[in-house]
Amino acid sequence: MKWLALMSGVWVLFASSPAWATFSIVACDAARTCGAAVATNNLAVGASVIYARAGVGALATQFETNPNYGPAGLDQMQAGGSARVVLQRLLDTDNDFDGQDVSYRQVGLVAATGSGAAYTGKEALASGWAGTIVGEGYSVQGNGLVGPEVLAAMRDAFLAATGPLAERLMRALEAGERSGGQSTGRMSAALLVRTPEGGWQDVDLRIDAHSTPVPELRRLYGLRQANDALVAAERALRAGDHARAMDRVADAARLGVGWDRVWRRIARLQMQMGEREAALTALGAFAGLNAAWARQETTDPLYDPVRSDPSFQAIQGG
Repeated sequence: MKWLALMSGVWVLFASSPAWATFSIVACDAARTCGAAVATNNLAVGASVIYARAGVGALATQFETNPNYGPAGLDQMQAGGSARVVLQRLLDTDNDFDGQDVSYRQVGLVAATGSGAAYTGKEALASGWAGTIVGEGYSVQGNGLVGPEVLAAMRDAFLAATGPLAERLMRALEAGERSGGQSTGRMSAALLVRTPEGGWQDVDLRIDAHSTPVPELRRLYGLRQANDALVAAERALRAGDHARAMDRVADAARLGVGWDRVWRRIARLQMQMGEREAALTALGAFAGLNAAWARQETTDPLYDPVRSDPSFQAIQGG
């Protein structure tokens, strides 16, 4: 009973403590793609802290999160409200969510039109170092950080990066981590991007409990990119563009090193392109990751041209 009482006390302490040590970036690009990236020392940060809607904007609500801010803020921006006006409305209608007032909020938001705004309440400002940087098309915010260099590095990395918005956000998050990030620990990270095309073009990746969440998020994003590269390779092959298919297969192999499914698809693509040696190499990598599935794969007639090869037979025999 004493043990239960002690654990109950620990749980109350944990549940009521501020969610210190979070840094995030929200942004939209010229294509009206909008997204956010975040890292924290609390659990499952992607579930309630960041929000985005293509053609509308993106928002982060942190320190003590008010999850009502996300849907309400996006709806108000979609109705035409500027980031600054929407932010003030959110604060004015906070209603002391979870028993805490706006002094516990830190919020950053950006509209697809490019306007941005941010707020850090008094209690959030007291959490180690806390602050915001707002620019055209982005807002960077953090609390419980080692210092202002974290947000400055995030801003600089975001502005210097090229490529899709997801990559630029990821680089900003990595720059914040390299600059020291949170002063009180690490646990989860997330990357969210909403595109005008929607569907498989969107990105929603989360690391919910990990000792190094930002590097793990990069690995997960790499797997996502590997899958995208394979889709592009398959399309190129159907279009008869052998050279582009080979280039994208190489990208997939680089990004999807530890994913069995990637190597299976690479092996199949290489067989379809007549690259038998490369196919056997990919099949060997596949078998090294998932021997049982690889043995099933060898029964496909697609591999008839290499069935007599000793390396193929070794995979087939397990």
